[in-house]
Amino acid sequence: MNETNKNKIEHTFKVLTQIDPVKVSPFFRHKVLQEIAKEAPVKQPLFSWLMPQFQLATLSLILCLNIGTIFYAFSSSKETTDLNIFAKEYALQTSTNSILN
Repeated sequence: MNETNKNKIEHTFKVLTQIDPVKVSPFFRHKVLQEIAKEAPVKQPLFSWLMPQFQLATLSLILCLNIGTIFYAFSSSKETTDLNIFAKEYALQTSTNSILN
């Protein structure tokens, strides 16, 4: 190696040995953690309708509507019997087996 490279390497090692440890305040970590917590705001999601709470509410609404529709469909069978009784009383045709229809 060149004499200049050796001198540079030796000078670098001398500088490294002269470095003193840094004295840090005992409360430095606490202050840094407070600053990090202060700078991190809570981000709002871009699509709020994709949140699980909204999906769960939508699913429960759809289930309630479906259950209500099923109960309405089964309770309407009584109405059809009332309609048949009305048709028979006034001599109206209740079946569609007629040739003309």
